[in-house]
Amino acid sequence: MPAAERLSMTMYCTGCIPGYQLPAFAGETEDIFRRHDLSIEILDPLPQAENIRAVAEGRNDLCLTSVAHFLTARREDPGLGARFVFMIARQSHMGAFVVRGRKGPHGHRIKKHRDLEGASLLGDPNSAFGREYRTLLNRLGIEPGPPAEPDIPYPDIMRALAEGRGDVAADFVDLLPRFQAVADPLGVRIDVMPFHEAGIDVYGSGLVTSTRMLRERPDTVRAAVAAFHEALLASHENPALGLEALIDHVPDADPDLVVAGWKAGSPLIFDAETTALGTMNAEKWRRTLEYHADAHGGPRDIDVESVFDGSVLAGGELLQGAS
Repeated sequence: MPAAERLSMTMYCTGCIPGYQLPAFAGETEDIFRRHDLSIEILDPLPQAENIRAVAEGRNDLCLTSVAHFLTARREDPGLGARFVFMIARQSHMGAFVVRGRKGPHGHRIKKHRDLEGASLLGDPNSAFGREYRTLLNRLGIEPGPPAEPDIPYPDIMRALAEGRGDVAADFVDLLPRFQAVADPLGVRIDVMPFHEAGIDVYGSGLVTSTRMLRERPDTVRAAVAAFHEALLASHENPALGLEALIDHVPDADPDLVVAGWKAGSPLIFDAETTALGTMNAEKWRRTLEYHADAHGGPRDIDVESVFDGSVLAGGELLQGAS
């Protein structure tokens, strides 16, 4: 038996969505990586865009990350030597959180995206989440309301929403169980309206490697992608796989909320599209790039070849054939 090839991989946003990491730990504990002749060291994430820069510079081999963080790194370095090779969340993680049954400023309950007309947003409207929320409203052609209390610290927004200090909070749909856990003592129910259900059809997050790895070790990258595909399916069938190992690595995470968060975010992975799991295409990447340019600035006409490479993914799109 050949020796397993060693790789390093950093996680993504363990503090807010630890359940997202479950497939990585399932790959480890269920010997999925080993069956693909890999030994993957799972590392804590570096701050935001630094996760991607570390891969591009060869300090790590792989990382899990968001499209937003990747594009931040690319804005800072247009020649960034990294690419998405497997798209995990094939829709945006973003959602609009509201209290069920609570009326908006228009006098009726906020039940769908268009009911956000005039609603007050909790948190900093100029934060990354605030900018994406404003882009959603712009795409829908509706006006935001006045800010709620912009100086509310991010960790307090969940409770502030439940208390009625604002109408809406913008955050990851994966966090619905945490929003609800905070709201339970106040006797209210929290609903989330995913951005993608309002027509924001853009990619969310995935697996990134370096152009050097793609050039020099394509078979290794192909094995990593295949292993992660298998690990995702294993976690989909049994989310508890790898949970104990994850908690050992992220001891502050609540096991029940880890699993509940994974389930809340799993539709972005498994129900997002009819094409094969993890695959990407140039047309949707163009929509994704335009959306993020509208939300965060930067050019809208980025060459898709600079952000993804589907050559190592069965069913993926070879960029040479992209129009």
